[in-house]
Amino acid sequence: MSTSHASTREAERLNALHRLDLIHAPRDPVLDRATGLAARLLDMPVSLVTLVDASRQWFKAGVGVELLGTPRAHSFCAHAIEADEVMVVPDLVADDRFADNPFVAQPPHVRFYAGAPIRTIDGYSLGTLCVMSREPQPDFGVEQTQTLVDLAALVSGWVRMRESAGYLDAATGIFTRQRLLETLGTALRRSPTAGDSHASLLGVVDVAMPRQMHDLIQVLGYQHTERFIAECIERLADALGHAHPIYRIGLFRFGVLLREQPDERTRDYLYRLMKTLRQPFDSEIGILLAPDTVMGVTRIDAGDEADIDAAEILRRASAAADDAWESDCCWCYYEPAGEARRQRRVRLLTDLRGALEAGDELYLEYQPKVDVARGDCVGVEALLRWQHPVLGFVSPAELIDAAERTALMRPLTDWVLDTALAQNAAWRRRGLTLPVAVNLSAHDIADEAIVERVDAHLRRHALPGDSLEVEFTESTLIDDLDAAVPRLEQLHAIGVTTAIDDFGTGYCNLAYLQKLNAGKIKIDRRFVQTLDRDERGQVLTRAIVRLAHDLDYRIVAEGVENQATLRLLLDWGCEQAQGYLFARPLTADALHDWVRSSEPVALS
Repeated sequence: MSTSHASTREAERLNALHRLDLIHAPRDPVLDRATGLAARLLDMPVSLVTLVDASRQWFKAGVGVELLGTPRAHSFCAHAIEADEVMVVPDLVADDRFADNPFVAQPPHVRFYAGAPIRTIDGYSLGTLCVMSREPQPDFGVEQTQTLVDLAALVSGWVRMRESAGYLDAATGIFTRQRLLETLGTALRRSPTAGDSHASLLGVVDVAMPRQMHDLIQVLGYQHTERFIAECIERLADALGHAHPIYRIGLFRFGVLLREQPDERTRDYLYRLMKTLRQPFDSEIGILLAPDTVMGVTRIDAGDEADIDAAEILRRASAAADDAWESDCCWCYYEPAGEARRQRRVRLLTDLRGALEAGDELYLEYQPKVDVARGDCVGVEALLRWQHPVLGFVSPAELIDAAERTALMRPLTDWVLDTALAQNAAWRRRGLTLPVAVNLSAHDIADEAIVERVDAHLRRHALPGDSLEVEFTESTLIDDLDAAVPRLEQLHAIGVTTAIDDFGTGYCNLAYLQKLNAGKIKIDRRFVQTLDRDERGQVLTRAIVRLAHDLDYRIVAEGVENQATLRLLLDWGCEQAQGYLFARPLTADALHDWVRSSEPVALS
């Protein structure tokens, strides 16, 4: 065997040893029994299961020895792992390889050694089952050798079992979540020592964002997506170094163990690592891909928390990974302060159904829409509110985020439609006829029955279609524009007006503006609120208004707060506006009183 081939084979053997993580695993009764049987059946005072690392030999089980290991340079087993079957040395003193070995030339003066390799599924020798004696054994024959080989085969079977059942992912061949939990459990049980070089950080890596993985599966199918994941694993292994095991804990989520360094060095390392993993690469599936890789990181040691366990460590790192992709960061440390936010989210998810049934937690407020030229109220927007009995006020964005994570988006939308239209009917009975606008989510637009649902609510309250306007953001339609367009046309057919909300902050795809044929465009408040002092914003907003008018859209400006902004909008031909210059969101009764008592808003 050439030197280069031998070196490669040894590197592969060490990779296999480290991937299995046997060195720091807790004592196992199977290994204890194997060494006990070897000592009894072969009548030997010393029997060991050893693992041979790059520079050290580790004793994982044994009879007659109290040491935990020896330097590899003094190891008999380092020679035995290179043998095809078993290495028997009847008298170590007579063998030139071992005559000067300190364990031979000095106490305990070992004279006999026999060791059979312990092999993985791929045939790598990780160590041996060996026996030793202080007396030469010239009569150690075929029967004794076969006994040692048979017992070593049992230990190899135990190793292979750990490689396979429950420990290796069938699709990728890397370790599973269960194996990671065992490894973390071992790390938590190990007492830290000065200069400890063991892994002290757990990283959870998403090789791609959930959205990116969804698109890959839709376009490529699961087989090619698994190929992409395998390539990401290879890149991750190359970036970490192949001595670091990788554990699959989800479809595109993986665990890795890292050694903590001083803060700045750790941060620099993580930034370099994520930069490497985010580099575009030519995938074997024929596509140039740039994975949106993120990582969450947490410490492994228990600190002062006596009840922490492996599952909690993994949960924390996973939560940090979620924080990373939600905050658009490449990596995040686990922050205990984030627990309150996560617990609040869980509380909202579990309490929303009760809020729908309670009748006194959810409510609507209404913000007037004003005709820019005349200054009078021409409609209202219904704004959803949630006053949680424990958590207090819940913002609309947080409320909708909670609803879209459950099966409650549809009943929530139905509640809003029913409540807003019931109020519209009540205003009409009092002589106030104003269309009310309701926001629809992406979940609503995707529902094939949305038009029938809207029509049923209108009929229930005996209202014409033009008493309702539905608003939707750009991003709610972009996923399936061809399916959304006919639904909007059906809404128009029953008299309902449609409006594109928050325009200018989403995809801004001009092609869909031409296809949608909605009635209105609502310019997002982030443009409008600074118009009076932002010349670039004025240029952009004026261009949006001109483009929208050319496509026969009417314009509604959100967030109007001063007369200077209102004058600009009037000069550009903007039809409607809403904002604090006119009124804040109001209760139903306050809105009625405001409309009846307010004077048209005139330019000063």
